[in-house]
Amino acid sequence: MRIALCDDNNAALKVMNKSITDAFSKFTNEFNVTNFSDGTILLDEHKKEPFDIMFLDIDMPVVSGFDIADNINQDSETFIVFLTTHDELVYSSIKFQPFRFVRKAYLQDELMEAVKALIDAYNKRIMSIKYKFQTKNGDVFLNLQKTMYIEIYGHWLRIYINDGESLECYGSLTSLEEQLAQFDFVRTHKSYLVNCQYIYSIQPRLVILDDKTEIPLSRYKVENVKHKHKKYLRSVL
Repeated sequence: MRIALCDDNNAALKVMNKSITDAFSKFTNEFNVTNFSDGTILLDEHKKEPFDIMFLDIDMPVVSGFDIADNINQDSETFIVFLTTHDELVYSSIKFQPFRFVRKAYLQDELMEAVKALIDAYNKRIMSIKYKFQTKNGDVFLNLQKTMYIEIYGHWLRIYINDGESLECYGSLTSLEEQLAQFDFVRTHKSYLVNCQYIYSIQPRLVILDDKTEIPLSRYKVENVKHKHKKYLRSVL
């Protein structure tokens, strides 16, 4: 992950860098943080090679955090986290669609939650691009966001895609359940793994998908499916 941190106060920049580095280090070593005290230089570097995540101080005299966000939101998928000492600016920040808003006065409380959520969202984005499935004709790479559900029958898995097509592949549904749990897939039945993105309704013994497909729901899994679906909805609303 390429992370940019921008704050015109050098003392605050040093403190924030350490806090951000410490927070990310608790979850991964695959990141680097680059400091900027000038938003113009940050934007120039971003054009050369986009940053995955930006922590932006809002209140900067020449190019503010809002200015930077407004610029990159036009053509970027960068996750933006606003940093500020002014709580009231949270309302003004909404139009820039930030991933999080961290108040410096509550840095230790709010930063860790933001970093964990950032890592989860980053991983989902990476994995949703392509995920490898092994078929009898070789490896196939599918976008997980287009994968509605997976069914096991015999020694095969059948993957159902949102364009109406399906694909047979090798594998264990239990193994896939573990690997895809972080990408909002949930086991509804011993034979089915469903993408929460496509759940239309949850009934006592069935999960109904957006295309009205009916998926069996084990009574032992009802509460977990409801919990996982609710968690998914909170993450996208």
